Amino acid sequence: MGSLGVLLAALLLTAPGAAEPPAVSEAVDTALPEASTEAPPAAEAAASPVMAAVAEEEAPVPAPVAYTDLAGTLESFDELGWLRVSVRSSSLRARSGYSPLEVILHSTDARPHPVTVAFQGHSAATTRVSRTVELGARQRLALYLLVPASMAAGSVSVTVPGNPPVNAHSVYLYRPGGLTALVIGDRKGFEAGTSLPLSEEEQPSHLSALFVPAQQAPRELAAYVGFDVVMVTEEVASLPPDLWATLEHQAAAGGALLLMQPPRDLPSRLPLLSAGDTLEPWRAYGLGQVALCSPSPTDCKAALSTLPGRRGLPIAPRGFGRGDLADRFAYLGHSETPLLPNALAPLGRFLVLIFLFTLLVGPGGLYLARRRGPVALLVGVPAVALLTCLLIIADSVLREGFVTHVARYSYSVLDRPRDRLITAAVAGYYANLSPRALQVPAQGVLLESEEGPEPELELDWSAGGMRTEGFLPSRTYVEWGELDVLPTRARLVVRTEGDALKVQNALGAPLQAGVVRLGGVDYPLGEVDEGGQALASPAREVKPLPERLPVVPPLQGRSNPSGSFWRPLEDGEFVVRLGGAGFGFMTALPAELHEGVHYMRGTVDGP
Repeated sequence: MGSLGVLLAALLLTAPGAAEPPAVSEAVDTALPEASTEAPPAAEAAASPVMAAVAEEEAPVPAPVAYTDLAGTLESFDELGWLRVSVRSSSLRARSGYSPLEVILHSTDARPHPVTVAFQGHSAATTRVSRTVELGARQRLALYLLVPASMAAGSVSVTVPGNPPVNAHSVYLYRPGGLTALVIGDRKGFEAGTSLPLSEEEQPSHLSALFVPAQQAPRELAAYVGFDVVMVTEEVASLPPDLWATLEHQAAAGGALLLMQPPRDLPSRLPLLSAGDTLEPWRAYGLGQVALCSPSPTDCKAALSTLPGRRGLPIAPRGFGRGDLADRFAYLGHSETPLLPNALAPLGRFLVLIFLFTLLVGPGGLYLARRRGPVALLVGVPAVALLTCLLIIADSVLREGFVTHVARYSYSVLDRPRDRLITAAVAGYYANLSPRALQVPAQGVLLESEEGPEPELELDWSAGGMRTEGFLPSRTYVEWGELDVLPTRARLVVRTEGDALKVQNALGAPLQAGVVRLGGVDYPLGEVDEGGQALASPAREVKPLPERLPVVPPLQGRSNPSGSFWRPLEDGEFVVRLGGAGFGFMTALPAELHEGVHYMRGTVDGP
């Protein structure tokens, strides 16, 4: 009977009704992971082991002494006769987010045709990226497929209704060891602005560049956030307005933007750039940073040499694989836990059911066989097993339901003069049933983890943004990052009443804590409901922002915000901690919120 109980325990832990906890890695290993022999920095290790790993990964890269152009040659094929397709045989791979892959379509037909261009990895279970365009009569069209950064190789196919699909040669995406740059412009302007020579040899001390003409550059934010730096060699005034808006959003959302020819109308082009900011050569901008070069290449070289290598984005979702039973026991010793308790199997309740089942089948079965005979035992044991299965199913349905569970954490910058909200969020999801497709706006980015296995997704970039399917597999815990710049009506209204400050919360979420600086005085804030009001008194002592608003543990190991977010407040600014689902396009997904903590910085509406 003891063997039966062990067997039933293993079956219950692997049953479809049980939530499957994430494993430490994709590989199957029955041994516990060995401890690292390298000691992480004390400050980082105290915050989180994950931050120690991030610090080790973000070791400074040598200052670039040359650059390499990783755009491969254009390979063309015209199997349809009237349609000529040109694809880059290789290209630069982004560190995170998405890698832009150039595809050129040239039609010689006198009629327009809808054309679908798709990229898919070599394995069967992999992500498929597609974009459908309307190709006009005798038109030459250059477009970009935004491929997830986790994909290193694949093949391009072209489909036209009424014609057989055409497959191109394989495409390879390279991720170098040094700095990566997406350059809006050409080689001539880049070399004149940086004085870096071209090198055919790839080395860590070489900057790897991908050159994109301004007129052909993608307008989606996702094309730019995954590179260490985005550089503009042309005059800002000559760029298309929608392209410049995307580049400005890239810097505000946590990227690094370098302008070789700073515009004269700098305050209107970069409205978040503080006039008194003296950080050189990089200046804080929203959640990111901006560097402005002079006509001399000295400033550009200094900016590239001081740019933190592999700085990454403000948020970093964790990756967890689906392991077997042995991996689950190894996982129990891992220091990084999921954001949702739903990701862990309810062992307590299952053990109670196993214990009751063992009592009924063991001593109960013996008693039934003696009193009623073997026939009753043959009927009673299957009935007890069926009842146990029904109890497990009922427990899963009543407690888990068919909803999506989520825990969200974020940093946001409220740009009140322009009524927009810049958000970097990370969230853990557990869906009992896979939800419908999600539409990501053009100025939003859905970021997968850089650690877990490559997900199997369907990505369609035809509608000006990204439409994705399969981003939340059923009965699987996953984490996603989110960057977006979206319009908002959120605001924090204040007015003075004697020595106190009356605060009205119109931020769209319940206020948990915060601080407002007005008239050179700090006013700590307590809990204020959404739409509610409260009085704040002057602070008795001055404290740094991280002490007044400590970062919650789940966000410590999954974020790397710019230091400007926690810089001392200027007059009229505030920093608050909010609850609720937060902000961004992912909040439109119907879900049951487990926990939500959000940090917001901005300027108040008031006297």
